[in-house]
Amino acid sequence: MPETNATNGLALVVGASGQLGAALIAQLGTTALPAARRQLSPAWLHVDLAEIAANPSRLDDLFNQHNIAAVYCAAGATDVERCESDPDWAAAANHLGPLALARAAKNVPFAFFSTDYVFDGHAGPYDEDAHANPLSIYGRSKLEGEQAILAAHPNALILRTTTVYGPDPQGKNFLYTLRRLLTEGKTMRVPTDQLATPTHVEDLASASIALLQRGHTGIFHIAGPEFLSRYDFALMACEILGLDATKIHPLTTPELKQKAARPLLGGLRIDKLNALLGPSTMRAPKAGIQSWMEATA
Repeated sequence: MPETNATNGLALVVGASGQLGAALIAQLGTTALPAARRQLSPAWLHVDLAEIAANPSRLDDLFNQHNIAAVYCAAGATDVERCESDPDWAAAANHLGPLALARAAKNVPFAFFSTDYVFDGHAGPYDEDAHANPLSIYGRSKLEGEQAILAAHPNALILRTTTVYGPDPQGKNFLYTLRRLLTEGKTMRVPTDQLATPTHVEDLASASIALLQRGHTGIFHIAGPEFLSRYDFALMACEILGLDATKIHPLTTPELKQKAARPLLGGLRIDKLNALLGPSTMRAPKAGIQSWMEATA
């Protein structure tokens, strides 16, 4: 498969202020063109997926004024509970906005990041050909985004991932929350029945860039190699970080009384990815947590 021309211009990274966006920018270096709803630098572009969903023509100037050779759509509505109560917001950020971006970028490689929440969680981990059956508004909006983008963009790359952890400029992911709460002597409730394949953000970014720059299209799963529960992941983190594991309170998903249903046996198989990039591409959770600890010490 031929290399794309993604290295001959700028790579637009939408969602630059998030953990994945930050990892993409760090690895793309000077070829990255950061864009976000909340600009962290005067050099960044303002791109709000909800705004462009309502007015796609706002993208015309962006593509006319910049030599954009590739687009990574790493932004979106990831608050699963808010999506459930605000489906219009979810649709704008996860479906209609990314679709408008994909249409504007129809002549360059386009990567859209999705989730294992497109599956019902009855038989995970899932491969790329598994039947999608989302349980929540969040999952449905992401699946609708996938389908619309694949129909609109001839060379779109759909990258599903799950349970992303690692360095995060906003300090929002599971590991940051766990360390903060337990260091403060507080407890943390963690479900024992939600299983997935935790994914280190730096591996997600590097695999995404490799797939796009090599010209791959269609659906790929990018996730960690181990299938485990959130509770077991939390216990593993406590052991590595030297935190008091007795502060982790196990419970089942129904006890959390969340609005949105979660896929319990979620997670993603990465056989397709490994066949292309090699089995050492995605690090195991122990190595990933250790790396995060060292990076955030």
